[in-house]
Amino acid sequence: MKSLYSRLALAGIKRNKKVFMPFIGTIIFLIVLSSICLSLVLDKSLAGAKGMETMKSILFFGVIVLSIFSLIMLSSVYSFIQKRKLKEQGLYLILGLEKTHLRVILFWEIIYIIIFAILIASIFSLALYKLSLGIFLMLTNNSINIFEGGFFNNILAVAIVDLIFIAILIFVFVIQIIKMRNYSPIALVNESKAGDRKNKFTKLIALLGIIFIAGGYAISLTTKNPVQAFFKFFIAATLVIIGTYFAFSTIVTLFLELLKNNRALYYKKGNFLSVSGLLYRVNNNSRSLANIAILSTAFTIVLTSGISLYAGIGDATNRLFPAPYAIRTEAGSLSIKNLEKYRNNIRSLLADNKIEGEVTTTYEWSIPLVREKNKLKVMAKREWTNANLKNDIISLDIIYSPDAKLDFKGKDLIYFKEDNNEEFIKTLGFSARQVSNETIDIPLESVQTIFEKNKILAKDYETANKICDKLNFKGNRSKLSPNITSLIKGNLPKDFNNLLNEHKNDIKVNPNQKLTIIDRQQTKEEFLSDYGVIFFVGIILSLAFLITMGLAIYYKFLTEAYEDVERFKILRKLGLDEIDGKKIIRKQMAWLLFLPIVFCFIHTSFALPVLQKFLMLIGLMNTKLFIKSMIFVFLIYIIFYLVIYKFTEKIYTKIVLEK
Repeated sequence: MKSLYSRLALAGIKRNKKVFMPFIGTIIFLIVLSSICLSLVLDKSLAGAKGMETMKSILFFGVIVLSIFSLIMLSSVYSFIQKRKLKEQGLYLILGLEKTHLRVILFWEIIYIIIFAILIASIFSLALYKLSLGIFLMLTNNSINIFEGGFFNNILAVAIVDLIFIAILIFVFVIQIIKMRNYSPIALVNESKAGDRKNKFTKLIALLGIIFIAGGYAISLTTKNPVQAFFKFFIAATLVIIGTYFAFSTIVTLFLELLKNNRALYYKKGNFLSVSGLLYRVNNNSRSLANIAILSTAFTIVLTSGISLYAGIGDATNRLFPAPYAIRTEAGSLSIKNLEKYRNNIRSLLADNKIEGEVTTTYEWSIPLVREKNKLKVMAKREWTNANLKNDIISLDIIYSPDAKLDFKGKDLIYFKEDNNEEFIKTLGFSARQVSNETIDIPLESVQTIFEKNKILAKDYETANKICDKLNFKGNRSKLSPNITSLIKGNLPKDFNNLLNEHKNDIKVNPNQKLTIIDRQQTKEEFLSDYGVIFFVGIILSLAFLITMGLAIYYKFLTEAYEDVERFKILRKLGLDEIDGKKIIRKQMAWLLFLPIVFCFIHTSFALPVLQKFLMLIGLMNTKLFIKSMIFVFLIYIIFYLVIYKFTEKIYTKIVLEK
């Protein structure tokens, strides 16, 4: 009997290959992506790569996200597949088989899926790893021998991922067994034709959905502090996802009802059949449409972030370090009276080595402030000690540059207009000039800071000191000292970094002076390592979102096709010819695809403000680059969407009009 059940399971897979093959293909794809990430984490040949500890953390996070995502998506898809087979299972029961026998058939079915998927995925994972490793090293600006550990040195990683996905598939099998335990033969047949059941609390759920979406949008639009954006982005995303699932059906139904009420539009043959069909579909299959909208949004956001961060590395390093080389002196280790001697030491080093260069210096004090009820105030020492990333903390930078040619127009300071900081500036008691754009050529950006930046430029050192004394947080008796940065520009030799390090002690004005030499090119290479990993993981996750979105669309239309067979048979008997049928199908599918795209564009647009603030934490300050990246990703998304549309349209038409 065991061989009979296994043959029935295999025959069922072959008979329903249109639903099983994409499912198995998606499992293979997700296993390969996860295996690549975990292989990079476990690859010993990468031990000497720059920033490998950070890389491992990000890549391991990617494996976890992929595993959770795979569990959710594969559970949903397998549930759809089994729903397509419920009629078949009901007939088995009518013919004399028992539920125990059905469970055995399902068991063999999942065994075959595991064997097909794991075997093929393992081969692809082993074969493609070295290519993936080469791409990874290129993106992260690392150079090692990719064959150092052997050609198939990722067997352990592949085996671990295989076990993870075996556990996932066993879990979805168990869930399916639990679902069918109370079905009678007739119930199984009827369930195969059922859509999503209407909830008694539809209006309440829809209202909650709209409230959740509005709340997520409001968080995105009102978040000003990049620190808080780190937490609020995920809160807003969660609210929007829940709200989309809750409200999708009601919002889209309302839109279609408006079309229906437009008599000139609705009472046309093609529009009438399309809109009425969509009203039925949205009510009965809203969850799958919401899945498509959420996956689309996830794809655009993740890939946009990855591309803009990686493409903006040059801009980030140039903002952080406006000159090829900088020498930073720690706060308190150089007094103002020794500044000129220190600068002359740098100039002497340049002159002695016949290097044409210019030295400019900037003093920068950073003072923590807190925003309460949209107003800035000085922090008490207790508040600063207990502060965390959830607090609305602002870092006020007071800057003095003796080399900057600034037009103060008779004022004591210049400040850049930020949100509600004008009233705070007035409380300082100094005359001030307000400017809107940061066009002054001195180092004003510090993208490594976790705090929002407000900046004041002081006309002299004494003015800056007075402001610091006034704003020193309450309870702190020690005097605030500035960090001093000297930028070196000019016709500098390639080995200038070595020269600076060799003569480091000659530059110092006292043995206690603590210097840090910063090479902008080296910093850029370090950024490439970190951002390259983020970009690589972003590509992996984006591909997962994109392919599963395509799978969701495919299964959605497959469902519609099988449900529409009888309806189109009736319409053809009433005189609908094949040409008109294809027009109705095309229009109906176009309307259906249009809905998730609209949600994706709206969600992504509202996510832009908080996402941009969040990315500032890790260096993306270029808004134009971010918007260009988003437009590019939208183009990729639309092209892929259209390809899936044309592919599924052919399958839909074939099933509906040829049955």
